[in-house]
Formats: sequence, structure tokens, C-alpha cells
Amino acid sequence: MLTDDRLGYVSSIQIRQCKSVPAPKEEDLLYTSHGRTWTTETGDKKVYLHNGLYFGILVCSELQNIRYREGFQGHIDCLITLSWNQDLESLSALVDAAALDVHAYMALVNNRRYGDSRLRRPAKRSFERDVCRIRGGLNDQLVVVEIDPTRLRQQQSRAKRWPRTTDFYKPAPEGFNISPARRCIPD
Repeated sequence: MLTDDRLGYVSSIQIRQCKSVPAPKEEDLLYTSHGRTWTTETGDKKVYLHNGLYFGILVCSELQNIRYREGFQGHIDCLITLSWNQDLESLSALVDAAALDVHAYMALVNNRRYGDSRLRRPAKRSFERDVCRIRGGLNDQLVVVEIDPTRLRQQQSRAKRWPRTTDFYKPAPEGFNISPARRCIPD
């Protein structure tokens, strides 16, 4: 849900994005339980712009698709993955990798039952990478964090990706190209 004031007053707009391909277990259950197959959606994932933040959305197992992550590289400030997944070790590795290979903030929103919802960034110092991290529990939780992509964009906008001692973020990965919409005056 995003806030929207195009009508002259604050309201909300809901984004719905279908999952492109089912996880193997989902596909199996759909067929064995209901005799149905998944209608595969193809094409690139959308990049959204809201209040100055460029972001993309992946649904659960789509985070494993390196082509989706590569498609977002340089175009987003934050990658959001909605999940209902108990394989926390695999998800954790994917979140860590995505923050570095997409070179963006990485938000994982898992359900309370399994936990490990978090916001990770490609910070240079390891103890500054997880902005927030929650591990399951008995009650639903709502956590609000702020993302200011300015420093990230400034570092990504440099002509060379050479590291500086003053950098907050790790250098962008090889082949990284920032989109013209996100480019700004380098730091």
C-alpha cells in the first residue's frame, strides 16, 4: 500500500504483482491437489517510484532468479521480497547476496511464524549492514525504517568504482551501471 495525494487529499493505492513462476512445492501441490498448472508470467519486473524511492518487488522464490536481480541492478534503491518461507538459511544467503549484487537496500518481509524479516544494505562495515532484523514471535509486528538513498546514489554515480576510506557502502559490483533517473552528483 502506498500513499497517494493525486486527488488532492491523502489516500492509499494498492500494488498487486503476480508471482511469475511457482516454487517447486507450490507447482506440485497445485497440480496434485487441483489438477491445475501455473500460468507463467514473462517479462521484466516493474520498477516503482514512490516519494523519491525507486524499488522493485519479488515474490518469495523469485529472489532465487538471478535474472530478476540483474534486471534491477542500477535501477532501484531497494528490492522488496515478500515471502512465506521457512528455509531461513537459504533466504538469509539470498538476502545477503542480493544486497551486494543488486547493490541496493534489500527488504525481506517474511511471516511471523518463520521470521527473519529484515532490511539489509550493502554497507562496507558488516555491523552496519542489517538496518533492522526481526525473528518471528507470537504477535504480529510492524516496524518502520527510513531509507535515504542519497549516499548510495552518490557513490554509485562516480565515474570509477574505486573505494575510498570514507565510503559507507561497498563498491558497486563489476559491470554496474546506474540508471540515468537515479544518477546524481557524485560525492
